[in-house]
Amino acid sequence: MTIGERIKAEREQCGWSKVELAKRSGVSDRTIGYYEHGQREPQFEAIGKIMKAMGFQMQFVKMEEKNE
Repeated sequence: MTIGERIKAEREQCGWSKVELAKRSGVSDRTIGYYEHGQREPQFEAIGKIMKAMGFQMQFVKMEEKNE
């Protein structure tokens, strides 16, 4: 599972739209969409903002990617 796929799965598990995640994280909904669809790789700072908004630590995302 890519980081973008993981962001989407966690966002949906929270019951949030891209717009809601954007409001909570400070990352635009368009950018979140790019990440989720694999059109862009998120930079470390953006991942940090998104994960903080959802209450996860960065290691959680990286572990999932490595365990594939």
